[in-house]
Amino acid sequence: MTSLDEHLTLEIPFPSPRLAEIAAKVLEVDKDLKPEVSQRVIRTDDSSLIIEFNTSTLKLLRTVVNSQLDMVRMVVETMGAFDS
Repeated sequence: MTSLDEHLTLEIPFPSPRLAEIAAKVLEVDKDLKPEVSQRVIRTDDSSLIIEFNTSTLKLLRTVVNSQLDMVRMVVETMGAFDS
């Protein structure tokens, strides 16, 4: 089994716990394609969205974090357009 030696935790603040929970639920829908080399844990802490990444290489860590940040940006933009 491959060792997941590279780690990163993102904490993204939201205006309310409700919006952080919505973002977490939306992002959890996409499962890790190769859990043997890349894993993430999504949770909330009050009004913050917490995403923990564990990967086998730094290159893969950069790739999955960039992809996840693109998804977070899309969720935030959608919330801004539809949530009042």
